[in-house]
Amino acid sequence: MQLLRNLGESTRLLILLETSMRHHAVQRTIAEALGMTVQGVSEYLRSMEADGLVQVVDGEYRPTIEGIRVLHERFRELRNFVDRTSKGLSIIEVTAARAGNRIGRGDAVGLFMEDGDLVAYAGRESPSRGRATQDAQKGEDVGVAQLEGIVDLHPGRISLLRMPSAADGGSRDVDLDRARRTLRRVGGDVLAVLDVPAKALVARLRRSPDIRFGAVPASIEAAERGLHVALVVPEDRVAGVVTAIEAANDRLSEKIPYETVPLG
Repeated sequence: MQLLRNLGESTRLLILLETSMRHHAVQRTIAEALGMTVQGVSEYLRSMEADGLVQVVDGEYRPTIEGIRVLHERFRELRNFVDRTSKGLSIIEVTAARAGNRIGRGDAVGLFMEDGDLVAYAGRESPSRGRATQDAQKGEDVGVAQLEGIVDLHPGRISLLRMPSAADGGSRDVDLDRARRTLRRVGGDVLAVLDVPAKALVARLRRSPDIRFGAVPASIEAAERGLHVALVVPEDRVAGVVTAIEAANDRLSEKIPYETVPLG
């Protein structure tokens, strides 16, 4: 929207608003009201007079009829812009967290991300903070309002553990001992399987996956929450998973690191 991008246009609008609402006989009072220099106001008023937007009436600066029309038109555009864009915004007034210690209603709490969960601690400093909306014992859920700041969070890594596709033998063509060693070396907070061959292989390794369905978006969300994800992927699906991670990284300020590792 031009009004938000153009500082000069915004300033002209503020001058129109100020002169329409209050009496100003001198430029100094306009400058004080808007936090500008008198010289700056003088330059704007000279330009706006030339454009037929303001005039001096009975010794006071007042908007012309055209200036009032422009004022209403710009505010209508701004209101429509806010109404349209705000529909796509989620303004969080109260968020849910897990109580990290005993919390009383109204306590100031610090917010931290632990094991993928938002955790609130009474009396602990954090870049992100708020106030508890209820009493809570350690481990219980608690509402947090009056939110300020941003949780200190860094994405976890996604390790794509590549295995043969079904067409190339699937889980039957994997050296299980080598796969176990690879899993131990890679580690991870979350184990995910993409499809049936991956699930079958993990079963043969006597492991239980944490994520079985919607594995790609769930793995990305887990990584965004700071968890290291080991995702077992048949070779013919690796490119698609990488594309999904890169698409997620396009919207993230701090990118999700990832690697591809032959599983066995």
